[in-house]
Amino acid sequence: MPPAVGVVAPSLAEMAERIAGKMAEYATNDQHPDLIGKPEGNPVQIRPAFPDAATFTKRLTDGVSANAGRYAEGVRAPRRNFLEAAKASNGAWKAGVQAAVAGDRFLGGLNKVNADEAIETAATLGAATYVQGVTGRAPKIQRIMTEVAPMMAAAVSTARALPADTDAQREARAIAMIRGARAVGIARRGGK
Repeated sequence: MPPAVGVVAPSLAEMAERIAGKMAEYATNDQHPDLIGKPEGNPVQIRPAFPDAATFTKRLTDGVSANAGRYAEGVRAPRRNFLEAAKASNGAWKAGVQAAVAGDRFLGGLNKVNADEAIETAATLGAATYVQGVTGRAPKIQRIMTEVAPMMAAAVSTARALPADTDAQREARAIAMIRGARAVGIARRGGK
């Protein structure tokens, strides 16, 4: 269903600009409601727009540890043939690669890698299992999420601020959230 006339999700550039504005607010107020929520709410406590790095990392590692069996079941009984799905997405992959090349994102991402951390993780875990791979990277995940969590809080907060009275407006909010997440990813990796 096409969106209603006049209902437009913010562009990727607009989301990036709004996220940058929120990040400036966060730099001057580490107790911003987007970051801490409203812990002493009356009548309701409100959680942050996105979990902080430590909370995100703990939830991820706890969830992975608790669901190792489900992961193995999912690998053995996929929802679709992964090889056929990969072949079908070849065009989308090419478009994504071209956008990454145009934005110089590969080098931008490499500039964020901590080589000593990567070598130590590989040497320590080797060919370890899925659970060990994630839980063993908890410090890396938390380090990255320290940067990503406030940007995601800004993206979520920005998208939630858009009107949501009609289906078209709710669809625009969903698109804004997708674009906000992309803007965060681009900002995190560097590049254009």
